[in-house]
Amino acid sequence: MLAGSGAVAHADSGMLPNGAQITWNKVFITEDGEVTEPSTPDALRKYLNLAHCACSQAGAGDETTISYEISLTADTNTNRPADVFVGTQCEDELLRPTKCLGINTIPDIDTLVTRPENIDFSLYETINATDNTGPCQQREGDAFVWVLVDSDADNTYDYFANQALGNTSTTAAADAVKVDTQPPPLPTEFEADSAEGAISLSWKVPESRATDVFYYQALCVGPDGMPALSSPPEPRYQTVRTLCGLEQDIALPVSEINTSDTGVAALTPELMQLDPRFICGDTTDATATGMLIEGLENDVPYTVVLLAIDFNGNATGTYFATTITPRPATDFWEDLHDRGSDVEGGFCLMAETYGDDSGLTQSLRAFRDETLASSALGRALIDAYYATIGKLGVYVHGSIALRIAAGIVLAPLVVVALAWHTLTLPGLLGLLAFAWLVLRRRQLALRVARFAVPALLALLVLAPSPARAQGLTPYWEQDAADAAAEDEHVTWHAGIRVGPYTPAIDKQFGMDPGPYREMFGKYQITPMIDVDRILWRGFGQLGVGGSIGYMQKSAKAWADGSTPGDPMRPRSPGDENTFRLIPLALTGVYRFTYLDDEWGVPLVPYVRGGLSYYVWWIRSNGKTSTACWDGTHDPGCDKDKAYGATLGVQGAIGLSIRAERVDAAAATSMRQGGIQHAGFYAELSLAKVDGFGSDTKLSVGDTTWFAGVDFEF
Repeated sequence: MLAGSGAVAHADSGMLPNGAQITWNKVFITEDGEVTEPSTPDALRKYLNLAHCACSQAGAGDETTISYEISLTADTNTNRPADVFVGTQCEDELLRPTKCLGINTIPDIDTLVTRPENIDFSLYETINATDNTGPCQQREGDAFVWVLVDSDADNTYDYFANQALGNTSTTAAADAVKVDTQPPPLPTEFEADSAEGAISLSWKVPESRATDVFYYQALCVGPDGMPALSSPPEPRYQTVRTLCGLEQDIALPVSEINTSDTGVAALTPELMQLDPRFICGDTTDATATGMLIEGLENDVPYTVVLLAIDFNGNATGTYFATTITPRPATDFWEDLHDRGSDVEGGFCLMAETYGDDSGLTQSLRAFRDETLASSALGRALIDAYYATIGKLGVYVHGSIALRIAAGIVLAPLVVVALAWHTLTLPGLLGLLAFAWLVLRRRQLALRVARFAVPALLALLVLAPSPARAQGLTPYWEQDAADAAAEDEHVTWHAGIRVGPYTPAIDKQFGMDPGPYREMFGKYQITPMIDVDRILWRGFGQLGVGGSIGYMQKSAKAWADGSTPGDPMRPRSPGDENTFRLIPLALTGVYRFTYLDDEWGVPLVPYVRGGLSYYVWWIRSNGKTSTACWDGTHDPGCDKDKAYGATLGVQGAIGLSIRAERVDAAAATSMRQGGIQHAGFYAELSLAKVDGFGSDTKLSVGDTTWFAGVDFEF
């Protein structure tokens, strides 16, 4: 069979007079009681599944047939009839009786030129073909519909047109659908763990036909027989019972699970019928090896059914022989609060820009509380600030660049606020009047500045650099003067380094080990990226730059009610909590390149120091951790969210080795590509990032070492 251009599983063979052809124009299904073209590709796919086939076999419900609009491209002038078949290889005279089933006749094909005709196909007959007495065949692939024509009236078909069910003559390959009445395979080796308000399931993917699984859903019922969730996810599967009301259910064999629970599960009628009201878990990850069922009640035993679902909505499932009971847990953020920590999460624009406990922020708060709050106008200004500008703090906290930009933008407002608070409003107005008088003399000052600044820069640029040692030939080529000229072009330094990192949270508590090490263990190897812009090259390199890194550490949360500090403290097996840190820094750097530039010794000592701004957040089971402000574990309490940022300072001393010295040819090739030097570097780093000693800021700095590779270009 030959497929038509751009079509999917559509073919014509033989020839009709005048070159006429049968075309399959439109496909129709029944949706919401109306015969219509499919509203979505998903609707069409689910129409070609096992549940629809079973309902079609029983003639139950509305969704039992699929229809095609067919037409003829040209008048044959034969007025011959056409026969409609379902099956495979219907063009073969010998195989047709055993492979195909005739279902309809079109009296005159020439009427299709002006009046296309809709032909109904039974889903059951189309899928089963000649096997039309047994149950629906469970298979995946194409089912074909056919039109056969005897155009010359010799009792032999000489024209055949077929179409894969669900597609049309113009269906693109990417949009093609398949018949799928075969349920997917079920995973094996199930495990279940209790979590806080949740159940953690895990499994091993099926060994065969694993790619047939597209979704997993779980159904839960507690001892009260009621659905576990008030707003369950939509079902991704279809059953005969829900589709057409037949009392026919998917078999749910029992599976043993590895769990600490000992309760015996009871499979209720609602679970046996896969009642969608009882859906409690859902994942669209086709390769998932587990699922976290959330929104459950602690200390309530649940019977759980797990379903594997394919693309067409067929499902296979199992229920677990043992109940599974969610248990409360204590994650890292809650553990900090339980131990009396004053650390807070959350952000405010002014506090995040200038530091929560800085003197500047405290002065601004005094201006708010003592000056503005004393008048109606001032209170209105306070409300306006928190309704507009104050809300921007959440956007500033993750970026040192935005924090600097916010500081610059807010500077005029801060100056006015502090002057107002210090001088009172009359004093501020007097200061503004004085500034206006000074402004009139501004022209003279500008003339002086326009002359002085360029003159100073010229002195810096033209100042002679130290003389080069005579008789030494740089390693990359013979001409020392050319080498010196190339080094003049170094404007950037970049490096990638890694090192062990442990936030100083335990030091903030004065404990070793403290809550961080007890929860997460020892250090985590942390990558960092450094980029420096070289502003001055004379006796070495002087520049400004920044760094950014990422650290993540995960562990199982503590069992609720366990004792802090206990070396045998039990954990909650289903609760995973993760600490994440993005260290940001704005630094100045001095690199002593003189040894290599002048004497050919490829060692570059350096120092770096500046401001740190470390963004951190803690998540438990994929959600931001929270803790009660009042120290309880009441679900309805006011929550302190576990995300924030801490300001501080850092410094480092290090040594870089310009390693290209070992290969002169490689060094020349690098220079031609714009890289002047490449090598290795290591440093000892001290980051004191604790909000300048604030008890409400999480201390996330560390004293550690890093090593990596660097480039100058």
